[in-house]
Amino acid sequence: MILITLITGFAGALLMFCGDMTLYYDKNDFKHDGTLDPIISIMKKLPPIRVMIGGWIGPVAAFLYCIGFYHMVLISDESLHKLAFAAFLLSCMGIIAGGAYHSHCAYLGLLGADDQRRDLDIVLKYFQKLPIILYLGEGLGLLALIVVIVAGKTIFPAWLAVLSPGVLYLLKPLSRKLPKGLHMILCGGFSNVVFIVYYIAAIVVYAASM
Repeated sequence: MILITLITGFAGALLMFCGDMTLYYDKNDFKHDGTLDPIISIMKKLPPIRVMIGGWIGPVAAFLYCIGFYHMVLISDESLHKLAFAAFLLSCMGIIAGGAYHSHCAYLGLLGADDQRRDLDIVLKYFQKLPIILYLGEGLGLLALIVVIVAGKTIFPAWLAVLSPGVLYLLKPLSRKLPKGLHMILCGGFSNVVFIVYYIAAIVVYAASM
């Protein structure tokens, strides 16, 4: 059961990453300016069906993510069952908001034309609130995961906490300094890349212990 949840979580992270790349991958990359305008500029030039597919992937990937998050409960000692279950629920809340964010991101491309700017601005006001739920839920959930791993209250070794998504996410500023091309891939999909790395590590460690 543990291995199934880990593999499913990995599939969810990989699928969401593919969704990111479907939505706005561009070989010419993009430059950060503190807004979503660079991403919008890319998406509004893409075929609408590609943008739609990228958006549709979000809820499906979020569902797989939720199954994957249940490993937090399965790997934890009974003494910390309540904390692990809370981490699972909080992480699910966050990724559900993330799936919605991913889905709504399609609007930025579909309503990206200059003569639709007023409609796009209205969408953005709503759209930019979703990350609050995403980062609050996942932030608390992943913090709890770090705590139980470091405390030695899981079947995993304490060092695996270093490769947990919550810790790896702290490296995001470095991803913005990557060269063109690699920057587009790793920075653009960084939130999912950290989960891909974690799930691969967790699968290897668990498989080695069997």
